[in-house]
Amino acid sequence: SRLFPLLIPPFPAVKPRLDMELCPPQQNWTEGQQGILNCSAKGTPKLQVNCSKDGNFLTPGISHPINRAHAGTYLCRATNDLGTAERNVTVWVQCESGGPGLRGVFGVFGLLAPL
Repeated sequence: SRLFPLLIPPFPAVKPRLDMELCPPQQNWTEGQQGILNCSAKGTPKLQVNCSKDGNFLTPGISHPINRAHAGTYLCRATNDLGTAERNVTVWVQCESGGPGLRGVFGVFGLLAPL
């Protein structure tokens, strides 16, 4: 009889998963401050996570200076050898407007609400 080695990976392989805790679908930032797109995923082997809006990528987990152009919906993708998971993340940016005393919240449709 022959013996064959059995190779067992150190961790079971798991396809990517983006859940509400690690990648909240609604995020609020303030213009002129630093903001971080919070989006990470679960899965093994190692995952690559990226987020984009209108063809422009924004690295999750990295601090960025925020302006109203950051408002909108980002498509976030987590990928590994087993597949891809996707989630839309809407970023709302609270900002000062051009006029004195005018403030608003920018989102998917431009100025949504005066404050």
